[in-house]
Amino acid sequence: MSVAAKKLTWDDIKDWPESAGRTEIVDGELVMSPTPGAEHQELAGLLGSELLQFVRARGLGRFFPNPMHVILDEHVHYEPDLCFIRTARRGIVKKSHIAGPPGLVIEVISESNRTHDTVVKFRDYAKYGVAEYWLVDPRDETISTWGLDNGAYSLLERFGRGDTVVSGVLPGLRLDPGPLFDYARSGRSD
Repeated sequence: MSVAAKKLTWDDIKDWPESAGRTEIVDGELVMSPTPGAEHQELAGLLGSELLQFVRARGLGRFFPNPMHVILDEHVHYEPDLCFIRTARRGIVKKSHIAGPPGLVIEVISESNRTHDTVVKFRDYAKYGVAEYWLVDPRDETISTWGLDNGAYSLLERFGRGDTVVSGVLPGLRLDPGPLFDYARSGRSD
């Protein structure tokens, strides 16, 4: 007779040291990701800085420009690169985590875990009600925005150089992704 493995929860890992790296729980199983590389960090940092200023200037809610623990379900926990919580839902922001779906989640795709961002997280963010999901792709130099429609995502738009990123969750946003990709690429030596 086999013994079923215990499904992990947030309570099982919440006291782990931050040095353990990015720790996420998918359907009760631990998923650990390596620390993102320089280009990933720069893109997330630049985009986070711009969006934080935008959200604060308009009093739209809370924007987290660094990974934050997001608990979507007892057995589903992620650390998105960036996320936004509308003012009306600020009660989901706790001291150590966000308890429920943010209005917007942004992931910068890493080549080492592309499927995790584009398939697994994509599925779960839609399932648990994240209204808008952005995938920032350094390889293609695009930002794809996805909107929740009847429990599934549909592509809103794919933005590249010279385009203007707009968002249903962040009204009034107008962002050219080109300079973000230029800056992140300028620091590479390969």
